[in-house]
Amino acid sequence: MQSFSQIKQQARKVLETPQPAPGKITAIHSGVIVGAAVILTVLQFLLSLPSPAGGLSNLGASAFWETLQTLLSLANSLILPFWQAGLVFCAILWARGQSAQPRELSQGLRRWGPLLRLYLLKGILLLPLLMVSGYVASFLFVLTPLSQNLMGILEPLMSAEDPLTALSQIPTTQLLGAILPLFVLMGIILCVLFVAVMYRCRLADYLILSGATNSALMALGLSRQLLRGHVMEMLRLDLTFWWFYGASLVLNLIMLLPAFVLPDAQLWLTLLCYGVYLAGTFLLYWKTRAQVETVYALYFLEKLPSAPENTNFA
Repeated sequence: MQSFSQIKQQARKVLETPQPAPGKITAIHSGVIVGAAVILTVLQFLLSLPSPAGGLSNLGASAFWETLQTLLSLANSLILPFWQAGLVFCAILWARGQSAQPRELSQGLRRWGPLLRLYLLKGILLLPLLMVSGYVASFLFVLTPLSQNLMGILEPLMSAEDPLTALSQIPTTQLLGAILPLFVLMGIILCVLFVAVMYRCRLADYLILSGATNSALMALGLSRQLLRGHVMEMLRLDLTFWWFYGASLVLNLIMLLPAFVLPDAQLWLTLLCYGVYLAGTFLLYWKTRAQVETVYALYFLEKLPSAPENTNFA
């Protein structure tokens, strides 16, 4: 097993030779993601504008465009994971010393059947973790001083003539601040459970995309074998990319800033924050995503030969 620094050095080396350059592939990949987000945002903005004309005909047109926006948002949410898988497929090719063409980005969509079953199985595994983390976090939150601020807000409402009206008059930022410890607790517990359970499934996507198996159940089982005793090693590999995940977190916080911190922000500030998020995401993915994904692909290929011969999990 190579060290993480050796794997990263190998990734930089294999990314020097492929044609077209990996930067072109990541630019196309990131451009599609950002472009889809821009289209949906523009459509949502146009729908929010007051209509110059009224009447039933205009009402029907508005309903049509709102339905179209909903369908496009749903399609974007459904297609995005498969589009992301296409870049993982390209990274596997780069890790093998092969070139990847832009059309290879559609490999996730071409293998939508096994990947969809895999995502559904992962969702089934994740749901109990969310329920357990929420229950334990709520229990700890109520029985500790962390809930004092929330209790201080809710107690006066019990004696109010109309509790719902009184609750609606409380600033959103005050409520979020009172509930924040609950979300922090839930996040910590969920992270621990996620590492313990879901990290064993981390290589399942690679097994399907590499052609090792087309069975989602077999991919999960083989991933558990490949990562048996190596879960913390996988976590340490993730932590070496703290800058990548940290930058993604900061960009998402910038996007959410007007909604949660500055609810009364003017339109220009909201658009500015969203523009910074989109531009930052494009640059981050374009410049660094090939390196990050290739390191994970090289790690996967190192683990793959150590798989036991018996892989009958079906």
